[in-house]
Amino acid sequence: MILAQTRIASDFELQQMQRQIESSHDFVSQLSGHLNIGDLRVARNETSLAHAEYAKALDIATNERTTARRASDLTRYATATSYAALAKAKLGDGAAAFALDEEAMRYSSDSAKSWNLYATTMSELHMPAKAASAARNAVAIASRENDPLDLAIYQYTLASALGTSPESEQLLLDIVRSLRSPSFADLRRQVARAESFEIYSSARGEVAAYISILNRAQLRLARLYEDRGDLQRAREQYANVLSDRSDDPTALAAMARIDPSEENFKRAFDANPFSVSLIREYEKFLSGAPAAAAEGRGAPQSTGDEVRLALQQMRSGEYPAAVATISTVQKQFPNNDTLALLLSEIEQKRNAFTAAYENRAQLDTQTFSGTAVFDQGPPFESGKVDGKAFRFPEPIHFKGTFAAHVPLLLTYRILGVTQLNGADALLLEPIRLEPAR
Repeated sequence: MILAQTRIASDFELQQMQRQIESSHDFVSQLSGHLNIGDLRVARNETSLAHAEYAKALDIATNERTTARRASDLTRYATATSYAALAKAKLGDGAAAFALDEEAMRYSSDSAKSWNLYATTMSELHMPAKAASAARNAVAIASRENDPLDLAIYQYTLASALGTSPESEQLLLDIVRSLRSPSFADLRRQVARAESFEIYSSARGEVAAYISILNRAQLRLARLYEDRGDLQRAREQYANVLSDRSDDPTALAAMARIDPSEENFKRAFDANPFSVSLIREYEKFLSGAPAAAAEGRGAPQSTGDEVRLALQQMRSGEYPAAVATISTVQKQFPNNDTLALLLSEIEQKRNAFTAAYENRAQLDTQTFSGTAVFDQGPPFESGKVDGKAFRFPEPIHFKGTFAAHVPLLLTYRILGVTQLNGADALLLEPIRLEPAR
């Protein structure tokens, strides 16, 4: 089965960054390209592919450090060292990242950009106090300069380091107001003319930086409102993000989280079908709305549809079908950690289901009674008993007048686990069928 190709939101950025790497060979283009691809891969839960990109970024920064040192260009050396620190942090080498950052700052303590890179690396290392201190230095230096876009970028780094504090909220509000103010009218016109919408963690150029920092500031402000229960203001901010980019995966996932519905989840899964947090929210939605799994089914039109279908199949106990669905997607995305996680979870659920009833089936003399509804008949062969699918080894005629699709009292023994319409089901030996009491 070939999946319809509805574009995942990050596909365009991945293509653009790959083109940048292939067409521009300067240090910043090469480095930012690999860092951005790495971050996009992380968002898609493709860890091995992300690490490969971060390793390339580290090699580029290391080579630049060597070249700059030989040329005795200390400013260039400090910048390359800061980027090497960031790449090391993204690769999980905290000690090396910290040492590199400390070295870089010995040569560039008067640079707002260097302090901002230091803060970003400290945030990556989960050291918010150091990140906030460095970001304050960047903001202080930038406040004396005449570049409001750079100032907004550094304010965002500070707001991120400060978490959910009132100061963080005020900084984010200031950033959004500033970027939407008349002083940025010319830049907004450039954005409109170029029809730009791509979001990058390491933006290159004023247009990309403007779009990216406005998007991220609004998303962080929205999440701050959401976390404190101010859902109306959160919705407004998420809607602002979606008005600029209709397929933003973070905003769409938030809208599905705030206002859960099959339609909202479909849009979110189409934007990023590999978000584990989105998957957990959808699982909660399915458990709270029993009819949702059936209502949401249809011929898959996208990778997101396929992942949702697998989750619906898991919810219905159709474990072999769920394995087949995820395996189909995995052929297109063989390095995706989310798909591997889902396959593991499906197998665990299937094994637990099988073990529970195989253990009971060992009690050959034990009988059970439950409310059964047959799919068709007479003769009767399959249906559900107390909500669990079952079938008999062969069609059975019972004495008496009974009909399908109505509740009946079935007494039975459990023979084991079997397959019914592609899903695991109980294999039962019928003993007696009576009208429901």
